Amino acid sequence: MTSSTLSLRDLVLLKRMLLFTREDERYLQMAGEILSDQAEAILDIWYDHMVANDYLAHYFARDGQPDADYLNTLRPRFGNWIRQLCQRPYNTQWSQYEQAIAQRYQQQSLPTAEMADVPVVFLRYLVTFIYPVTNAIRPFLAKDGHRPEEVEKMHQAWFKAVSLSVILWTYPDPAAQEIC
Repeated sequence: MTSSTLSLRDLVLLKRMLLFTREDERYLQMAGEILSDQAEAILDIWYDHMVANDYLAHYFARDGQPDADYLNTLRPRFGNWIRQLCQRPYNTQWSQYEQAIAQRYQQQSLPTAEMADVPVVFLRYLVTFIYPVTNAIRPFLAKDGHRPEEVEKMHQAWFKAVSLSVILWTYPDPAAQEIC
């Protein structure tokens, strides 16, 4: 992690801009209890989407074909992100975790060797992936027998959390930026 991290004040402001509330955090916890056990099935859907779209597939390909070995090495990381998104408190430590992800995809130096270099991921691709990642979750949330209004609140909380993650991934150097 670089010495500049997103301030707690800025994180609170971003959450407020997304209408992300304590109730959303509570519903994310509920979603996490449901989604943790279904991470592999969720990843199957996400992977199908990624390899079916050339603009994403190239990040997961070798010699023009999906790289199954690489995709398999990413599964635990993506599964962990699902759990972290739902179960981690939305504080400075969480934003640092998200910024570490951003550094990886923006080819900045990292504090650990576990995150290998990958091509720069364009902002437009991150933003367009918000909907498929959000939409794919709804059926999984509905499987646990919660009332439709609870499923909707969990889904909205997930959408806000994914959006906040993408904002943080595209916000690599908070010290050099000012939130308006």
